Amino acid sequence: MLLVYFGTGKGKTTAAMGVVARALGRGYRVVVAQFMKATPSGETMFYRSGGYKDLLKWFLLGTKEFVRPGDLTSDTALVNTALIYGFIRHILPKLLEEFQPKLVVLDELGIAAHLGLVDEWSVLETLQTFIGNREKHAIVTGRYVPSTIRDAADLVSEVREVKHYFRRGVVSLEGIDY
Repeated sequence: MLLVYFGTGKGKTTAAMGVVARALGRGYRVVVAQFMKATPSGETMFYRSGGYKDLLKWFLLGTKEFVRPGDLTSDTALVNTALIYGFIRHILPKLLEEFQPKLVVLDELGIAAHLGLVDEWSVLETLQTFIGNREKHAIVTGRYVPSTIRDAADLVSEVREVKHYFRRGVVSLEGIDY
């Protein structure tokens, strides 16, 4: 099945990581690819150190600098584009064949497609193997996920901001946000 968690609220990656915990708890193989992220978060450190070596493959595929919307020619955008396409076109198909994960999390792939770092049709082509499949699942997260991907998904959850401490000047909290 293809699941999409998108929207302006906090909790899209957190929800996906909860599914990762469920899958690992069942003994399933899992692949997590975090696009446009270079710094390990709390969940990255937890899962990498948790004795899941045979069940879990984790990829941080991004730069420390942010991609500016509308600027796809900057070095930062070009590096992120290369990392995304390299993973989607070359690494993921090999993992699906050889590692045979039951769950694949493509964290922030939605925003990467929205920004134009990866063609949404290429993403959709890659995701076809999961749509309607009860044995292999993928989760796509991102603030914005193109409607073509949402329309193809088996489950779409929109995470909406109601109230956020960011509005009071609290940028992020260690252990809560990363």
